[in-house]
Amino acid sequence: MKVLVVEDDQLKMKDIQHFLKEELDGVYVDCAESYAAAVKMCYSVMYDFVVLDMNVPRYDKTDNDNSIIYNGGEMIVRELVSEDIFVKFAFVSGYETVGEESIASFDERMKQYCPSTYCGFVFFEVNDDGWKQSLGSILKKQLYVKHSDY
Repeated sequence: MKVLVVEDDQLKMKDIQHFLKEELDGVYVDCAESYAAAVKMCYSVMYDFVVLDMNVPRYDKTDNDNSIIYNGGEMIVRELVSEDIFVKFAFVSGYETVGEESIASFDERMKQYCPSTYCGFVFFEVNDDGWKQSLGSILKKQLYVKHSDY
């Protein structure tokens, strides 16, 4: 099973990556830190699942342009859909809103836009492991999960 984590915060990326490797049998986890890297990787690898941050840099930090794309995770999804790349995905974010939009409104919009591939929104807090239960529940519904005690 192949999972892509799109996240520019190294600590959060490592937390998610570690969680996935502990919870999923035979998982292979790739990581991308930017919009450009994530799209490029999805063009070349068929992932089973993608975990997306909401706000991501346009390019990797080593490139000259490190501007942030607000709703960048959503823009990645839209790019993939426009190229007929359909992969199950969930958003993991520490923000309680998506720009001016509530999480509930964003969640409904994504359900309408990608009803067969959108799996949910997980609120991430560094000091609270509740995100693990939320992401675990999503994955349990979508993929084979080694532990079922969420």
